[in-house]
Amino acid sequence: MWVVITAAMVTVAAVAFEWFQLASSQSEEQLDWRVLRIPVLLLLNLCFTILIATALAFYCWLRLSKSLPELQGWHLQSPKSEFRAKQATSEYDFDRYLAQEEKVFEELDAFITGEWATQAAGTYNRFNQDSLCNPASILEHNWNRSRVLIHEDPVGGVLLVHGLSDSPYSLRRLGERLHSEGYTVIWLRVPGHGTNPHALAEVCWNDWTEAVKVAMKGLRSKLPEKLPLFLAGYSNGAALSVHYALSTLDDAALPPVKAIVVFSPMIGINPLAKITHLSNAVSLISRNEKTKWSHIYAEIDPFKYSSWPMNANSQAWSTTQGVEKKLAALQKAGRMKEVPPILAMQSAVDSTVSVPRLISALFARLKSDNNELVLFDINRVDNLSNLINFSLENSILPVLQQDDHDYRLTIVRNANHTPEQMVLATRVKGEWQEQPIHDRWPAGMISLSHVAVPIAPDDLIYGDSSITHGLSLGSISMRAEPNALMIPSTLFVRCRQNPFYTLMENRVVAWLSEIHANERAQV
Repeated sequence: MWVVITAAMVTVAAVAFEWFQLASSQSEEQLDWRVLRIPVLLLLNLCFTILIATALAFYCWLRLSKSLPELQGWHLQSPKSEFRAKQATSEYDFDRYLAQEEKVFEELDAFITGEWATQAAGTYNRFNQDSLCNPASILEHNWNRSRVLIHEDPVGGVLLVHGLSDSPYSLRRLGERLHSEGYTVIWLRVPGHGTNPHALAEVCWNDWTEAVKVAMKGLRSKLPEKLPLFLAGYSNGAALSVHYALSTLDDAALPPVKAIVVFSPMIGINPLAKITHLSNAVSLISRNEKTKWSHIYAEIDPFKYSSWPMNANSQAWSTTQGVEKKLAALQKAGRMKEVPPILAMQSAVDSTVSVPRLISALFARLKSDNNELVLFDINRVDNLSNLINFSLENSILPVLQQDDHDYRLTIVRNANHTPEQMVLATRVKGEWQEQPIHDRWPAGMISLSHVAVPIAPDDLIYGDSSITHGLSLGSISMRAEPNALMIPSTLFVRCRQNPFYTLMENRVVAWLSEIHANERAQV
């Protein structure tokens, strides 16, 4: 790298010398020759600058990777039977998907009881069969796996799609409620998830989109043809849900969707995620497998990976771009009215996805007041005001204050004159209405987070401090320097559950009922 830097400095000096010579030159012939040489030297300088930046980035990437903890078996191996997009032929159905998933978990169990057994010591390790974190022992069903709940007298069907590094568990509560309301429900385990982190390092976003198509066809086959189908997705699963719904508009072979419910939808993310495409190249050049990883943490969460492969960012970026291309094409063709109604639940503060991008890229394009965006504002009680970063308002408020959009906007926020009182402030066609609610912010909670939105306060794993039995990651408390722990410090700071969950869940059920009613009225 020092050779490249030295060469670049020599080139800069040569350009400066040429400029000096050109300024002092008297001969026409010398002027022509020097005028030609200067652009050549500038081009060389640009090339060397790019080389320097690339070498510096590679060096920093490699140094950061070397500082990561040692990789374990679950970072280096994963089941080979995982579903791939190329398998989704016309003969491949959801029953075959479930049978293939069975093989995936058989392979995972073989790793856990075999090669990984000596690496998985400790009370808190999901790959230790005797651990509190063992997902198979927490509930009757292993919620890392797909699940189907058939309703004997269904009103419709719902496919639930979880988020990145996540599992069907994140939408467990919602799916159970929807089943009790009369829906046949499928929780889809998206390829690369629910097993071990290395699986997420190997998967491609096309595997996810094809799996959603297979699952939707499976859901359609389990219901009478006249009954409607719905999608509900969280985070990356929300983007996949929107992508599928948009795909149905140009593919008659795909079962159509009547409406979509999304939680913390991954419609826009940091563009820097795009450069993680280079992780495989960096790993190949450096011969260091750690360069494929952003974080290596202890795997204490039974239903979500703690370690994070670079490929996760790369594929998430590709997913958001796939959605954006379809939305842009529909808008250009004047077909946005064909998009099924969307209900979105989103925290105003979200470090994972871009809230302004959700509004401008998706909701600002929608053409019906059946669409609704529900935002959970930050806690604005007076005694915490000097502790809150209000910079989020600079990017979100200008977009929200535009009254020329058709979608309904609902904000869960503090009342203006009585901050402890919470209200639903709803805007429909430029008119605002307020309704007081009984829910309150828990003491010390400033905001929701990306991961909190679909989780109830009494959740067994991510619930609040009142959960004292079993494994409760939502109430975990430790004191140490961050670098002394093999778990992220955000685990102690980031909100993991939604105190307004019941209100939100009731709104989802009511909104789906409204869609049913509108459809019956049109018939």
